Amino acid sequence: MKRIALAAITSALVFTVPARAETWTAYTFGPSETLANVQGLRRVLDGVQTATNGDIKFRLRLAGALPIQSTDITQAVGDGTVLFADDGLFLGNVPIAGILRLPMLLRSREDYDRAAAIMEPYIRKGFESKGVIVLGYFLFPHQVPFSTKPLATASEFKGQKLRVSSPEQARFVQIMGGVPVTMGAPEVPSGLQHGAIDGVFTASAGGGKIWGEMLKSNYRLPVSYFDGVYLVNKAAFEKLSPEVQAKIRQAVKNIAPSTTEQLFKEESEVTANLKSKGMTITEPTQAEIDEVTKLVSPYWNEWATQQGTEATEALAKVRSALGR
Repeated sequence: MKRIALAAITSALVFTVPARAETWTAYTFGPSETLANVQGLRRVLDGVQTATNGDIKFRLRLAGALPIQSTDITQAVGDGTVLFADDGLFLGNVPIAGILRLPMLLRSREDYDRAAAIMEPYIRKGFESKGVIVLGYFLFPHQVPFSTKPLATASEFKGQKLRVSSPEQARFVQIMGGVPVTMGAPEVPSGLQHGAIDGVFTASAGGGKIWGEMLKSNYRLPVSYFDGVYLVNKAAFEKLSPEVQAKIRQAVKNIAPSTTEQLFKEESEVTANLKSKGMTITEPTQAEIDEVTKLVSPYWNEWATQQGTEATEALAKVRSALGR
């Protein structure tokens, strides 16, 4: 009886000993701690650590701190170079997500929410094919053009070298007569200083917050939203117990919306601050928005045709939902 009792106690101890804590490297496309998406990622990481009772801990690295290009973050998570990340420059890995970035397609958060609900299964499938699981989403306000040169009308895009965040945005710049330039966020300051670019597409709450003093004008044309994702390496995540997986999913689900709300709150605040410091801020008229949309909209179907049948199907669903 004593042996049986001792065995039972020993067994109970074995099954109640917590798993050995793991420290995962996390990466962000944000180059500064002042950015809302970086602060949001920290909240997510802290929430996951709390939810798992410290069994999962993180070492966060900012953009540029590791030899990972901003456009390669999804790939880095998929191959296990880092195990957790936020990513906003993922279209090279998951092209179908570009529907949510098509220029002038989504005019409001309501538009975005309707389109995102349709696109969610397509996007999750695309990430999982790269060995990555999407745990949550967040959204920046519209990316609008900022420049070191005058930019207050659609005609003033012509000839300007503008840093873009997606191939879809690049095509927009070409249609408007400008020159699109692709570069990572850490390279933007030197690009502006040395004339490699004249300006950028970004939200005030994003690049406007850290590059604003280098820019002189902002045309508030609602070109495209910029959505971000919280990613985890699929193999590492699936090694965890179902209970721990569920805790992580719930923690991210609970915290992710705070990133979006912080970004939208900061948008008007930062824009007003930039204006007070002398930046020329120009709001387009509805007629201007409609004119640019008419000019750009043929590209939507052109884009889908290039991407294939699935993209054509998904875009048709989105356009039907939007009545556009």
